[in-house]
Amino acid sequence: MIKFKNSIGLRLLRYVFACYLVVALAVTGLQLVFEYRHVKSNLFIQLYGLENTFKNSIMTSLWSFDTPQLETTLFGMQKIDMVSGIKIENQQREIIASIGTVLSEDSQIVSNEQLDHAGLSQATIIQSNATKRLTLFEYRFPIEYQEDPSGSIDLLGYGVIYASENTIIERVKYSFILIIINSAIKTIALWFFFLFFAHRVIGRPLKTLANVASTLNPDKLKTLGNSKELEIIINSKHKDEIYFLADNFKQMRNAILDKIGIIESQKQTLENRVLERTQSLTEANADLQHLVLHDTLTSLPNRTLFNDRLNQMLKIGLRDGMQFIVACIDLKEFKSVNDNYGHQIGDQLLIGVAERMSKVLRSTDTLARIGGDEFFALLPVEKTADSKVIAEHIVNAFIEPFVFENNNNISVLVDANIGMAIYPDHGESASALIKNADMAMYQAKLSGISYANYSSKQDSILKRQIKISEDIKPAIEEGQFYLVYQPIFDYRAKRVSKLEALIRWQHPTLGLLSPVEFIPISESNGSIYELTTWVLKTACNQCKEYHLLNKSMSISINFSGCVFNQPEISDLLEKTCIASDVPPSSINLEITETTAMAKPEQAIIILNQLTNKGFTVSIDDFGTGYSSFSYLTELPVNELKIDKSFLLSMTENSHKVIKSMIDLAHLLDLKVVAEGVETRELLDMLNEMSCDFAQGFYIAKPMTIKSLCQWLIIEENYLV
Repeated sequence: MIKFKNSIGLRLLRYVFACYLVVALAVTGLQLVFEYRHVKSNLFIQLYGLENTFKNSIMTSLWSFDTPQLETTLFGMQKIDMVSGIKIENQQREIIASIGTVLSEDSQIVSNEQLDHAGLSQATIIQSNATKRLTLFEYRFPIEYQEDPSGSIDLLGYGVIYASENTIIERVKYSFILIIINSAIKTIALWFFFLFFAHRVIGRPLKTLANVASTLNPDKLKTLGNSKELEIIINSKHKDEIYFLADNFKQMRNAILDKIGIIESQKQTLENRVLERTQSLTEANADLQHLVLHDTLTSLPNRTLFNDRLNQMLKIGLRDGMQFIVACIDLKEFKSVNDNYGHQIGDQLLIGVAERMSKVLRSTDTLARIGGDEFFALLPVEKTADSKVIAEHIVNAFIEPFVFENNNNISVLVDANIGMAIYPDHGESASALIKNADMAMYQAKLSGISYANYSSKQDSILKRQIKISEDIKPAIEEGQFYLVYQPIFDYRAKRVSKLEALIRWQHPTLGLLSPVEFIPISESNGSIYELTTWVLKTACNQCKEYHLLNKSMSISINFSGCVFNQPEISDLLEKTCIASDVPPSSINLEITETTAMAKPEQAIIILNQLTNKGFTVSIDDFGTGYSSFSYLTELPVNELKIDKSFLLSMTENSHKVIKSMIDLAHLLDLKVVAEGVETRELLDMLNEMSCDFAQGFYIAKPMTIKSLCQWLIIEENYLV
C-alpha cells in the first residue's frame, strides 16, 4: 500500500509549487522595484509642490527679516510626513534657520551624488547620535525677490528640503504586504486545486495499478486472475497513458497465467537435473579443493596450504618440542630467462625447478610455490646443523642446466638464493618465521652466497639494505638525489678543463648516503638503469651553467656495467644530449676496467657506437683489474684513469708502476688521469711523469653546481 505522503500526485505538486514559488518571488521582486521607483518619483513631485506652496511665505519672511515667521513656516512644513528637515541658507550658503534632519558642516557625509531631476541630490550621512547610516534626498531651490514685474530679481538665499529614504520604504511596505497576501491566497488555492485533480487523474489510477501489481507475488498467484479495479480503468472513457499501461498490464498478466502451467511441468524436470548436477558437483568439489590449495602450474602446495601446514607444525613443535626449518627459495636472474626466451620457457623452467627440488626433499617435507619464482619449504629437523645439509642438497639440484628438448634444445642454467629460519630459535610464530626466512634470503642475495641462516646480528644491516633497495625508485621521483662535481686539473692548460659528476643521496630518515652503499644495491634490484638515466639527464641540464664560464669544459659520468651492456645505451645518450642541447663531445663516459674486460668483444662494439656519436670514453680504476693488453689496444677509448690506491700508498715500486702506466698509455695515444692527488708533492711528481690530468682533494673536493660555478669564477682556484 502506497501512503499519501509518498504518492506521485503529491510529488508532482511539490515540483509545481516550487516552480510557482520561484516565479512568484521573481514577479513580486519586480513589482517591488517598480513600486519603489513610482513612490520615489511621486516624492520628488511632492518636493517640487512644496517649493511652490511655501516659497512666497519664506521669501516674505527673509525680505522682512521676520525670523519668527520664518521658523513658524519651517515648523509647519516639517509637520508634513514626507519632510525630514528644512533649512534656509543665505547667499553665502550659511544656514539662517533649520529644522529636522539637515546637512550641515558637522554632518558626517558618506557619499553625495547629483540626481537626474533638477535641483535634487542624494546624500548618505551618519547621524551624530548613532552609527546607523541615513539616506536623504535634498531638493535645493533659490529664494528670489522682485519688487515689481519690470524690476530686477534679487537672490535672497536658498531653501533646502530634505526627505528620508525611509519615507519611500514606509510607503512601499504597505504595497508589499498587499502583494504578499494576494500571492499567498492564489498559491494556496492553486495548491489545493492541483492536489485534488492530481490525485483523481494520476494518483488514484496509479495506486490501483500498484495494488494489482502486488498480486504478482509468488505467494498470491491464486488471486492473479481477480482484478476488478484494473477492469474499471480499462473500461473508462479516457484513452490516455494510464489506460494503455493498464491494458498492457492485463495482457502481461494473461501471459503469466498461460506460462504457469509450463513452469510447473518444467519444475519437476529441473529438480531431477539438480539431483544429477549435485552428484557431479560433489565429484568436482574434490578437484576444486585441490586447485584452491595447489599451484596450477607446478601442482605444488600454494600459499594457503603452506600457511595451514606451518600452523600445524607450530602446534606440534609447541607440544613435542620439535625443531623445523622455514626456507625461502628465490631463483636468480629468472626475469632474464623470461625476457630472453619468453614466458613459455619460464613456465617450463619453474616446473623443472619444482620437480628437482621435490626429488631432493623428503616425503615429510613441504615444498610450496608462493608466487613468481619464489618457493617456500617446511622441513622438520633434529638439530640446527641439519640446515646446512638441506641447503646444499637444494643448491646441488641446480648444478645441471635445464634442457628443453621441445624448444630447440634450449639449455638454461639457473641458481637460487636460500634463506632459512629455524623454529624456535628464529621465531615462534608463522609470520616471524616467514619474515626472518625472507630476510635471510635477502642476506644471501646481497652477500652473493647461495644460502644463509637468519642472523639477528645482521638483521638491522639487512633491514637497512632492504629499505635502501625499496626507496631508490621513489627517491628518484621525489628528487632526493643530487649531483656534485669534482674538478680535474689539466697540466697542459694549467687550469681545470674537466669535471667528474658524482651522485649523492640525501635520504629523509637515513641521512646522507654514499654511492658506495646504494650503487651495489641498485645494481642488485635492477634500478641502476633509472638511476643512471637520471644522472645523465641532470648532468646534461646542469652543464649549461658552467659552459657559460668555459664552453670547452667536459664532464665525466660513471657507468655501471649493468647499464653499459644494454644495447640501447648509445641511443639513450644521444637522445639525452639532443634534448639538453649539449654536444656529445662534452660528455666523457667512465667505465671500469672490469666492465670493459668482462666481455671484451661486446665492449668493443658498444664503445665504437659511442665514439662514433662523438662521446669520449675513459677506463676507470685502471691497474686494479686483470686487463689484457691485446684487448686494450683494440678498445676505442680516449684515456685511462689510474686508481687512487697507487697514490695513497706511494712506494718506490708503485712509483715505477705509475710511470710505466703513463708511458704505456702515451704509446697507445691515450691521455692519463691520476686520481687521489691530495698533496702538492703528488701534483708535481705526476707533472714530472708527464701525466696529462690530476684529480683529488688538493685540487678541489666535490661541489654542488652552485658552489662549482663560484669556484670556477675565482682565477686563483685554477692552480696556474
